[in-house]
Amino acid sequence: MKKTLICITLALVMTLPVGVGIAYIPGVAEWFASGSGYEFFTPLFKALDSHGSETNSDIIFGTLYTVSFILSLMLAAILLAIVNRWRRTHRH
Repeated sequence: MKKTLICITLALVMTLPVGVGIAYIPGVAEWFASGSGYEFFTPLFKALDSHGSETNSDIIFGTLYTVSFILSLMLAAILLAIVNRWRRTHRH
């Protein structure tokens, strides 16, 4: 339970920086500027009954930060596993 809470807390702290990092990956801005990014999200827009640019932006940002939380959670779990293994091997 304690390790799970540590992992989730670490993932929450890392979500915003990871999301910003995803947004600044070269090519992401160009992908949206060309219209391909919006076409990619069209099924999600339809599923969530989006009818405007503000709602579309909210959906895109929500998806971005959901993906960044999932990536952060995976990174936190990996980091926690590495630290636990290192602590086990360095016990006296």
